Amino acid sequence: MIVDTENYRQRKEESLKGLALKMGEQAKRTKKTVTIDSVNPHDRRIIHLALKGDSQVQTKSDGEGLFKKVHIIPNKKKADEEENS
Repeated sequence: MIVDTENYRQRKEESLKGLALKMGEQAKRTKKTVTIDSVNPHDRRIIHLALKGDSQVQTKSDGEGLFKKVHIIPNKKKADEEENS
């Protein structure tokens, strides 16, 4: 049984997607890897899926145990191509 009070899960998912997109933009802008610490498996999946369609960044999970880091890595070549067009 899953209890979802006042659409908590949906709001949490939207919040995570927004965070992922914001961090993705930061990675592209700074051309440096951005790391989100201590993310549970469900939330990591949401972050990975939110950035899956962005060809300018890639995501990678790192760490041991249940809570891992998510690295958002800019694709330097793609970011440079987009910047120059």
